Amino acid sequence: MKMNLLLQLFLYGAIFYVLCMIFMYLRQDSLLFYPNLARHEGHGDERVVDCSFHRGAVTLRGWLVNPGLAQEKLLMYYGGNAEDVFLNVDEFKDIHAATLFVAYRGYGPSGGRPGEAEIFADALAVIDDMRSRYSPEQVFLIGRSLGSGVACYVASRREVQGAILVTPYDSIENVAKSHYPWLPVALFLRHRFASFEFARDIRCPLLVVYGGEDKVIGPGRTENLIRHIRGQKEIVFLASADHGTIDMYPAYWQAILRFINPENAVAAEPQPGESVQKN
Repeated sequence: MKMNLLLQLFLYGAIFYVLCMIFMYLRQDSLLFYPNLARHEGHGDERVVDCSFHRGAVTLRGWLVNPGLAQEKLLMYYGGNAEDVFLNVDEFKDIHAATLFVAYRGYGPSGGRPGEAEIFADALAVIDDMRSRYSPEQVFLIGRSLGSGVACYVASRREVQGAILVTPYDSIENVAKSHYPWLPVALFLRHRFASFEFARDIRCPLLVVYGGEDKVIGPGRTENLIRHIRGQKEIVFLASADHGTIDMYPAYWQAILRFINPENAVAAEPQPGESVQKN
């Protein structure tokens, strides 16, 4: 009788485990990609120009901030998995550069459905379009959270002046494993975003900014990515910053401005809980 009870419990547990795997497999896209559908039509801001990029039957839409500075430098921004990139527009108006925000396919006003291969291909197509107007020496990439993987991929495939990685990860697979250690993530994950593999082929300087209280990515995942970077890099660590508030720290913006415009940078002493490393 006791053996039968143990066998039943084992079978119930096995069935529950299999059902969890099936659920995670079927729902992984909605767990990884959480599109914000705001379209921001008719914003009426003269310092922001609407733009579009055609990818077959899909149209990607976005916004170019400070188009009057188009002859200076161009920042290309890749957002997080739930980020409405338009909401960054005001913060980037005071940077002496043009900044391009393009909503991923399936996000905001962009058509299509998101996926790793599609997002990577779109990012290359957009930068190739913009590079007809900008030299590689003018172009900087900035990727936050999920977008750091896009920035890593593009920087490994195209020549740019530099790339900024905000709260980056080594791979989405490893992040998922840290959140779901009881699941065989590698068996069913379709979107790996393996930044550590791309990092080996990046030749431009990198700025990495991350927080000690990041519970989404985790400092360990960022630090593993850093170990795979072979080229020149600057590391800014903000001990008390978490995943969602890191851009509220003055040191965050100081690091970005210093990286983009080193000729105009004003040196600032790190505050308690902040560290800057260059190599």
